[in-house]
Amino acid sequence: MKLVKPNWVTHDEYPIFSVDIHPDGKRFATGGQGGDSGRVVIWNMEPIRNEGAELDQNVPKMLCQLDNHIACVNCVRWSANGLLASGGDDKIIMIWRQTGSGGGSTIFGGKASVENWKCIATLRCHEGDVLDLAWAPHSPWLASASVDNSVIVWDASKFPAIVAILKGHTGLVKGITWDPVGKYLASQSDDKTLRVWRTTDWGEATLITEPFEDCGGTTHVLRLSWSPDGQYLVSAHAMNGGGPTAQIIERDGWTQDKDFVGHRKAVTCVRFNGNILKKKQPGSSKPQQYCCVAIGSRDRSLSVWLTSLKRPLIVIHDLFTHSVLDLSWSPCGFRLAACSWDGSVAFVEFTQQELGQPLDPAEQCSLHERLYGKSLSSQGGCTVMEAPLLLNMKPPTSSMSPVANATTAQPVVNGINTPSTAPTTPVKGPINKQIETRTSDGRRRITPMFIPPPADSMDTTIQNETPTFKNSPTFSSTSQTKSSIIIEKRDDVVAPNVTTTSSSVPSVAGPSLTLKKRDQTTPRPHHHHHHHSSQSKKPKLLERVGGYVLPALKPVISMSQQAAHYAVTVTNNQGLAHLQIFRGTDSEPTWDLYLGYSAVALTVSAAVIAIGLEDGSVHTFDPSKGCRSAPPLAPPAPLARVHAVGNAVMVISCCGAVRVWEIGSACKLIVSTSASHLCAAGASLISCTIYNGMPHLGFTNARAYVYNKEMGTWLLVGDSQDPVWRWSAQSASTVFGGRAPRGPLSSLQEGLNKTGSGTMPTPRPPHNGPSVVSYLEQQILAAKALGSLQEYIHWFMALISFLLTQDGLEKRLRIILDDLMGPSHSSASKSTWDPMILGTRKHKLLSDALKIIGGHLRWQRLYLEYSEQLATLKPPN
Repeated sequence: MKLVKPNWVTHDEYPIFSVDIHPDGKRFATGGQGGDSGRVVIWNMEPIRNEGAELDQNVPKMLCQLDNHIACVNCVRWSANGLLASGGDDKIIMIWRQTGSGGGSTIFGGKASVENWKCIATLRCHEGDVLDLAWAPHSPWLASASVDNSVIVWDASKFPAIVAILKGHTGLVKGITWDPVGKYLASQSDDKTLRVWRTTDWGEATLITEPFEDCGGTTHVLRLSWSPDGQYLVSAHAMNGGGPTAQIIERDGWTQDKDFVGHRKAVTCVRFNGNILKKKQPGSSKPQQYCCVAIGSRDRSLSVWLTSLKRPLIVIHDLFTHSVLDLSWSPCGFRLAACSWDGSVAFVEFTQQELGQPLDPAEQCSLHERLYGKSLSSQGGCTVMEAPLLLNMKPPTSSMSPVANATTAQPVVNGINTPSTAPTTPVKGPINKQIETRTSDGRRRITPMFIPPPADSMDTTIQNETPTFKNSPTFSSTSQTKSSIIIEKRDDVVAPNVTTTSSSVPSVAGPSLTLKKRDQTTPRPHHHHHHHSSQSKKPKLLERVGGYVLPALKPVISMSQQAAHYAVTVTNNQGLAHLQIFRGTDSEPTWDLYLGYSAVALTVSAAVIAIGLEDGSVHTFDPSKGCRSAPPLAPPAPLARVHAVGNAVMVISCCGAVRVWEIGSACKLIVSTSASHLCAAGASLISCTIYNGMPHLGFTNARAYVYNKEMGTWLLVGDSQDPVWRWSAQSASTVFGGRAPRGPLSSLQEGLNKTGSGTMPTPRPPHNGPSVVSYLEQQILAAKALGSLQEYIHWFMALISFLLTQDGLEKRLRIILDDLMGPSHSSASKSTWDPMILGTRKHKLLSDALKIIGGHLRWQRLYLEYSEQLATLKPPN
């Protein structure tokens, strides 16, 4: 494996929101911000592949720069025939086509354009920012997703013709993907749903909500992806047991019982390698076939998985300094591109020994036909035979041409044109015995029995080449009389399948990511004949009573989290909680124990493990020693949330009581307060954390708070229901060009505006200079209360920048500069002036502020006045 991060791939240090590699593998495109406009850049891939070409001055790196979008570009995508689509915050989509060599022409900024690219169509229909694009695999259709809560499907052969407008999402649509045969289009939204749409009638095939119900906050994009074999759809931001995951959704029944687990923060983007891969395993005569997927996260890391392994192939930590936003695989399948909000792009190059050998296109097409049937549409894969059984059926004899036969009306079942004739040869029926197992959680499992295909209706070559995919389709007859299946019932205890073993996997940084079974957030009731007699003797658990303001946590089958080099899992079975802790990538637990009640919460830090049980108690453990840190804690009501950072554990009870303890050799209470008055009717927690020992809470009513121990009260640090706050926040963001650094304030406020509403309030409230100044001062004070120096400096400089653009606010600016200057000015008193703020010197802040002021000619007098005063105060060298 080789990692390349070219510093010449840049948008002048502005964010890059999207990257996509051309189908010929010779160029790639990036989209993002570009100064005062959106920017699309087309780059040469040769300097990425060849170090010699990178050093050769005669080999161009940038091929073309396109600054036609008037606002930030969020997505760029190549079609199979080389068209480039770009969509952005200006609500439009542009379609680009190469028109020849640039001949050395220049564009704004003096950069040479090696190639000429022309906008051949501009698509206007969305009422909000366009966040994601996807070309259909076999048709000229382009799908677009927008913050206007809709998905639009366009016909590229008839631009700007619209094929369909899909409405159903109630939040910003942030990701779309087609299945590889074109039968489905999937979309993911901020409304915590994933929807799959049929392309036959554009109806909704399924709505998936459960994996996303506990997702707090939001991400800039939610780019999901479909596997090249069509069997798996992997979502972006999902949750499992309180941890962020990428949800695996199986095409067969849309089941959701597995995740890619291990990223520390929300998953932003997923991208499958477009090739199905194969590799011969030791001791096997036939090569195993599998898929490869890359996952990017807000934790700045990138992981690559093979579906044949239970652990990631590689994990690259801290690849960027900000969120990973987009991924793209080269057509050969051995090169992966990733881009980040920090304005950089990285490339990871694999070898065939590491990934495996790609199936050639003919093999992959043959596989699709065996699994899903041949496409019935000359335009592409919008109408397919989903049932492989249809391949065995012969069309009626007719003098009509094959094309006419294909379009002859047939009975329609679930949007699929189904021939009405039966197969000429009866298909062998199923084996007349199945074993049904009743699990401890009340579910039925039927052991699958192999059903052999009919020897006289399937080509033997195809049988031998059928891949060993999980859930491969089985053929049965609908025309044959139903067989009588004998069900042998067994009452067995089946433990949840939480995989913690690992095989020998190369890793860039020792990961603890695992592919695991998904938690069931709503456990099924136990059947009485499954309970042991000892369970009936347990004391009655806490019951919900009137006056609770937050919902109580419920037991789930399993939970897992990781911190530092520990991975912790808790499994509930038969009313007991089994706690296991693994060190590094060990397959066996370092220590484990059982607790007498089912677990409802698990939180892990490098210094403490905290487990909330169904009886309302909280148990703490030292992960390094495997022993208890303190006796079980008993909060005043059932648990609503448990969180740990460092050696601090925070418990929020259903009654709104908030407790923070320091857990260690000497345990003590840090905070004891109530948040019940903050919980508006119908609101619930979307985020909670601890910073400097103080609780931070965010609610679904779009309000965020932090508790200040010195003042003994909660401080409001964000309110997206307040129209003035929202307008001021939007206005302030356009003044100061730098992005706010990641910190406790940005974490609390992230997504508040989208939680409050997807659009700005109407009528538009006044947001004149004083309103924006008031908002910026609130941000400064909130960052100061949180003790977040970097955020304090950011918002302080934003305030200075804004005051410089306003008339009549010079007095306000002088008051700020006087306080930084200190007692040399009459407005500052020696007895009250503190030369330090949050550990940094005020004179240093003044010096940085004067650099900003010096860049404005109209403020030269003010700059010289304060610069001279500051120079006299500095000690001689």
